[in-house]
Amino acid sequence: MKPIIIYYSRSGNTEKIALQAKEDLNCEAIKIVPEEAYGNYISACLRVTKEKKAPVAPAFLTPIPDLSGYDVILLGYPIWAQDIPRFVADFIEKCDLTGKTVVPFATYGMSGINWTMKHLKQLCVNAGIKLPFDSGVFKKGNYEQWITDVKNL
Repeated sequence: MKPIIIYYSRSGNTEKIALQAKEDLNCEAIKIVPEEAYGNYISACLRVTKEKKAPVAPAFLTPIPDLSGYDVILLGYPIWAQDIPRFVADFIEKCDLTGKTVVPFATYGMSGINWTMKHLKQLCVNAGIKLPFDSGVFKKGNYEQWITDVKNL
């Protein structure tokens, strides 16, 4: 297995999981950086609501990576308004995931990863999705079991 981690984190919660997985899997990690940073929680919520209705996704600064040398893509994101952040979805849509295994992990306040799976399947039509993991404010996921399962892919 040759994994890579691609993630976005506004507050640091998703980044904690990404960096721990990077260490545990001894692999590269790429952080998706939005062109305009999201501010505090309240301003981010207001902005996300507007972005969901906008005709164009917000821009990102991170170049689209060449994923040809990887077979497993760990994809990390916060869940905003019960979905994948729009610019993260746009980034993933531009990646060539053909034949890859996508392993999503997400952090959330109120709604878990299952809310995002339908959208993720639309973004990853040429890839398989396995072992979704989430960790929330009121429910912490079992990271140790999840990372062991990822290592066994």
